[in-house]
Amino acid sequence: MAIKRVVVVILNWNGGDLTLRCIESLRQSHYPDSQVLVVDNGSTDGSLEEIVKSCPEAGIIKNPRNLGFAEGCNQGIAWGLNWGADYVMVLNNDTWMDPHMISNLVAAATAHDDRVAVIPKIYLASDPLRFWFAWGRVNLWTGVFSNPAYGLLDDGRFDFPPEADYASGCCILIPKRIVQEVGGFDPSYFAYVEDIDWSLRCRRAGFRLVLCPSAKLWHGVSASGKKKLATMRYLLTRNHLWTLRRYASPWQLCCALLLLPLRSMWRIAKISWAHDWECIPAEFRGLKDGLLTRPPKGEYRSALIHPSNAGL
Repeated sequence: MAIKRVVVVILNWNGGDLTLRCIESLRQSHYPDSQVLVVDNGSTDGSLEEIVKSCPEAGIIKNPRNLGFAEGCNQGIAWGLNWGADYVMVLNNDTWMDPHMISNLVAAATAHDDRVAVIPKIYLASDPLRFWFAWGRVNLWTGVFSNPAYGLLDDGRFDFPPEADYASGCCILIPKRIVQEVGGFDPSYFAYVEDIDWSLRCRRAGFRLVLCPSAKLWHGVSASGKKKLATMRYLLTRNHLWTLRRYASPWQLCCALLLLPLRSMWRIAKISWAHDWECIPAEFRGLKDGLLTRPPKGEYRSALIHPSNAGL
């Protein structure tokens, strides 16, 4: 049987040290046919030049400005399909993997006839035996999108989990057939919650999201999020509400909105405790835009056009 080709899409935004460490981890992978692609979202710190110099084997897409996580990933996915990939793996740059991870993810996808998107066990870099993510839950009645494994020790309880409601954009292996039918991320989200939106769309198309317990990844701090906390807070709140309005039934949405003030008050209390004062108006802006505006109807497939500025 021919070995399946994998393109690994990594976004870089002023994070050269993290990206280089991630690529070094990929160099240790035992998988025999993979290609790294770095999508640079308008870095201004010289990190792209360092990546080009240190990693001549990597494909590069250079954007003149930050297009966001969703659109950057779409560019990488399109590049991967044009390169002839059987699978595209979206991977955060603040991660490093077990050498067998890609092989195990591909084996899991193949075992399900490529009708599943596959996620690894993702551990906290600060506590390598505890989970950062294993599988996500979506409750449209309460409006809660949860990560049940976060902070728990890997004691085997999630080796046979139920089917995931959503996969984390930190790392997803996506077969070509799913990309062709479901499309990419919604670029109107820019960043945050776009993975949940994509996951729900994927499941509605008849595909599944599964955890591969033998695939392991370690996740560090979200450096890009910490650079602009207020922007992160705004996008999280707005995109959360957009997703509820897009997928919840009228009755589910009514129930979720009844609980919205309590959730928002809890977030504001946490923000105040952390003295992140600029995040309070960002929360209110997110509530306003999430409730009163709608994202453009996603052209998920047309967004996956091979970008002209991509190349090896």
